[in-house]
Amino acid sequence: MITHLKGTVEKISDNSIVIDVNGVGYAVICSARTVAEAKKGGPILVFTLLNVREDAWTLFGFISEKERLWFNMLTSVQGVGGKVAIALLSTLGDDDLYNAFLSQDKNMLTRADGVGPKLATRIISELKDKVVGKIDIGTPTSQISPEAGVLNDVISALVNLGYQKSDIFRVVSTLPTEPNAKFDALLKTVLAKLSAGVSHE
Repeated sequence: MITHLKGTVEKISDNSIVIDVNGVGYAVICSARTVAEAKKGGPILVFTLLNVREDAWTLFGFISEKERLWFNMLTSVQGVGGKVAIALLSTLGDDDLYNAFLSQDKNMLTRADGVGPKLATRIISELKDKVVGKIDIGTPTSQISPEAGVLNDVISALVNLGYQKSDIFRVVSTLPTEPNAKFDALLKTVLAKLSAGVSHE
C-alpha cells in the first residue's frame, strides 16, 4: 500500500499534481489546500490513499495526515465519494469543518460542490459523534474537549443570549483542555471572554 509520496512536483492543475518519484510520475488528486502547497519543480511530501474500483485506480494525496483523516471520515458516509470529499476539504478548513459539526450547521457543508442539503444533513448526523470532542481531529477549536453535550448546551445558551456562533467558536478555540468541564463553569468562562471582547446583538 502506498502511504505517502516524496518527490518533485512535475505538473500542477486545479485539483491534482504529478509527483516525480525517482523517475516515476504519480498523478495525485488533491484538495485546493494541498495543491496550493505544491510548487512546480519543488520538493513535496504528500500522504496518500489509493482508491481501487473496477473501472479505475485513483490516488488521493493530502498535505497532512489530519487532512487524510478527514477524507477517510467523510468518505465513510454513504453518498460521499472521493470527489465530494475533496470538494469539502477544498472549501472548508479544519476549523470550519469542526465548527460545522459542533453547531450541526449543514449550510456550511453545502458550500462545497456536490453537497446538497440532504447529503449535508446525513454527513452531520453520521459523523457528529465521531468528530465533536475528539482532540485528534479538529484544530484549535477541538483543543477543548468537554463532553459534547455540555459544550453544545453552552453554545445553545449563548446563542439564545444573542451572541453569534462565529464569536462563540472563536472564544472556545482559545480555551485550554478541560475534559471534565461543567456547564456552569464553562458558560461563565466563555461568557466572560465574550463580554470582554465581543459585542452582541
